[in-house]
Amino acid sequence: MTPGSGWRPRAVALDVDGTLVTYEDAYTSPRPAVVDAVGRVRASGAHVVVATGRSLHSTSKILDWLGISDGYAVCSNGAVVVDAASRRPVEITTFDASDPVRYFAEEIPDAVLAVEELGAGYRVTGEFPVGELDGRMTVVSHDELLEGPVTRLVVRWPNGDRERLRELARTSGLPSVDYAIGFTAWLDIMPVGVSKASGLMTVAGLLGFTANETLAVGDGHNDVEMLAWAGLGVAMGQSPDDVKAAADTVCDDVDEDGVATLLDLYFRP
Repeated sequence: MTPGSGWRPRAVALDVDGTLVTYEDAYTSPRPAVVDAVGRVRASGAHVVVATGRSLHSTSKILDWLGISDGYAVCSNGAVVVDAASRRPVEITTFDASDPVRYFAEEIPDAVLAVEELGAGYRVTGEFPVGELDGRMTVVSHDELLEGPVTRLVVRWPNGDRERLRELARTSGLPSVDYAIGFTAWLDIMPVGVSKASGLMTVAGLLGFTANETLAVGDGHNDVEMLAWAGLGVAMGQSPDDVKAAADTVCDDVDEDGVATLLDLYFRP
């Protein structure tokens, strides 16, 4: 599956933050080199599937910037699969977040929690650091946080330690959730078995491609299952070592437009 081997993916799955955009410019358009490279993939007839931890409304902006108006996108780390044309969910997986909400509220009272309100914004228990969430924010109590369906529970500990949060998640004993830790003290809690890989499986069934025909690119711990599922999983150059270990190969950093350089190896300009 190396360039020149004759293999060309029928589908390209792309993480957003740290892959298509830098963390510093998270809510601006991907740089021109990246947009152009994605456009060449689409022009070839291959499917481009944005696969992200972002919410539906935030993912819609990325689709607009990339000019994607057909196919599907994977949002909320796989809990929501969206029709790119209508921007409506075709599959939603929810779970009972009562136990994790109670657990983290007790263990780290200064943490802020959030759940997505599909297509609109978030219900939050407090103020998140500037720029980390977008859309409409509705401040609620911990009980009110659970008054609607939950696709993903976000735990953000602004003054906390990422490794301590990881340890709290690991030792929680909660049977009903899977965890993905971000680069900061940020924790995504999803339904059991839900990941970007499970979302991509749904999209693959809808569009008719296979894992072996897929190139996937990402940089975070929530990309590990996706990188392992794809025929060719590529970690961004700035990825943590354990994410790189889960990938088949590594491309350049996001600051160097590494995903654009990678895509041009298979979809030459």
